[in-house]
Amino acid sequence: MARSLRRVFRLCASIALAGGAGLLLGACTTTIVPPASVDRPQSVFVLDHGRHSSLVLPHPDGFVRYAYGDWGWYAEVETGTTEASRAVLLPSRAGLGRSVKGEAATANGVRAGLIVGIQDLHEVQVETDQVATLRSSLEGLYRDNEDSLKYNAVYDLAFVEHPEAYAFWNNSNHKVAEWLRRLGCGIEGSAFWASWQVKRRADDEDVRDLGRD
Repeated sequence: MARSLRRVFRLCASIALAGGAGLLLGACTTTIVPPASVDRPQSVFVLDHGRHSSLVLPHPDGFVRYAYGDWGWYAEVETGTTEASRAVLLPSRAGLGRSVKGEAATANGVRAGLIVGIQDLHEVQVETDQVATLRSSLEGLYRDNEDSLKYNAVYDLAFVEHPEAYAFWNNSNHKVAEWLRRLGCGIEGSAFWASWQVKRRADDEDVRDLGRD
C-alpha cells in the first residue's frame, strides 16, 4: 500500500514538474530568423494552433500542411487526462500529419483552405530550392509509412507513423523549428510552445525607416 502511494506521489510530482516547466517555457516567445540572403524567395507559413504548430509549404497542387505529434493524441484523438500525462512524461509513438489543399500558397489562400482554427499565421521567405528539398524529404517519409495511414477529421490531417518518438522535449513545435532550420532559418528560443514571431531583416527595417522621413 505504501509503495503504491509512493508511486502515485512520484507520478503526480512528475506531472506537476512537467506542467510547471511547460508553463515556464511556454511563456517564452520563439523567434524565427529568416535567411539573411535569398536569391529565389518563396513563402512558407508557420501556423499557431494555440498549443501546437504546423508548417505550410507550397505544393504543385496548391499548398501542403505538415504537422508532427503524439500518435495517440493526434491520430487517435485520445485526449483524456491519462493520455495527456503519458504523452508529456514518456517518449511515445509519433505521427506525421499531412494535408494538401488546392488554394494558392499565399497568406489569404492558406487561411481560405484551412478548416481548422489558428491563432496566428507567420509568413517567412526562404530559398525556393530548400523548400523543394524539405518537401521532397517529408513526402518520402510520408510515402514510406503509408501502411499506417489514419485520417483525423478534427485536425484535417492524414497521419502516418513517424520514426522519431514524440516526447516532452520533442513536440510539434520543436519539429516545426527543426523544419525551419532545414529551410535556412535561425531559431532563437526554446520552441517549446506555439508562440512565434518573425525577426525583421535589416533591409526591411531600413525601408520602414525611410518611409518615416
